[in-house]
Amino acid sequence: MVSFRRIAENIPGGTWLDDLARASALAAHAKFERTSRSPLLRVSVLGSTHLDAYTSSDISRALQDATAKIGHIVRNPQTEITSVQPSDREKAPLIQRGQAGNAMFFGFPETSVPDALISDGIETLSERAVKELCDFLPVNGSDDGALDAVLLQRDTVRNAVSDIVNAVMRTSSIALSLTPTSGEEVARSMTIEQARILQGSLRESREDVGYETVSGRLDGVRTRRRIFYLERDTGSTIQGAVAPDLLDKIKENLDRPVTARLRVVRTTTIDGRRGRPVYELLEIRSETSLFD
Repeated sequence: MVSFRRIAENIPGGTWLDDLARASALAAHAKFERTSRSPLLRVSVLGSTHLDAYTSSDISRALQDATAKIGHIVRNPQTEITSVQPSDREKAPLIQRGQAGNAMFFGFPETSVPDALISDGIETLSERAVKELCDFLPVNGSDDGALDAVLLQRDTVRNAVSDIVNAVMRTSSIALSLTPTSGEEVARSMTIEQARILQGSLRESREDVGYETVSGRLDGVRTRRRIFYLERDTGSTIQGAVAPDLLDKIKENLDRPVTARLRVVRTTTIDGRRGRPVYELLEIRSETSLFD
């Protein structure tokens, strides 16, 4: 017996006619062949007939992290995150169910007990997050508009898409097919070329310059490299650049309490990743000790 899903999977290419034929076959599968209402995410690695452990792990981790990040802002729309906490993964888990050929299959948490009278139609946070993630991914290899749209999204969305982009750059192009609890199936993809374009755009950065006045103890100086070390009153240590005309003053105040005026540069990439702050010493003033 011919399967509409198999027909959809065997349609090659990424033109709009191919997409239309593929969508029609998937719609027929959903209407006439699908018996289970359990949501499922299928991820195929294009250009390969089987998956090695590295590729499987890399793509799985990227999808799970991206799902957790989108799930976080679904729960807390007013907050942004650029790294995943264990609580985010617990609340929006994406569960790898199996692997066959070049495809991986992911499921979602159960929404009811086995004896429940009604178990269909309940969308979990994980499924909602994957749906929203798919909204930001290209429909096919020629969907340039999706690439531009990603750059206009909020920080967390850009960061989640960046997880997918980086995994594709390390492995291969992928195709995603989401069979939701209800509604039409969703098909998305990310080619290596699209990932390359997005990665370049998402790595563009901006610099925020600020100034801070801190108190602490001058812990050391590297004269040749013009680097100072200042131990804050809180216990943390700052290191940064120092102008040549301040080197003598630093030497005079080594191991003494001082107040320092610093220029601080913080770099943030478009996908929301923040670099370490860079400090430059502008001014130093010794503090009078009780025993001086």
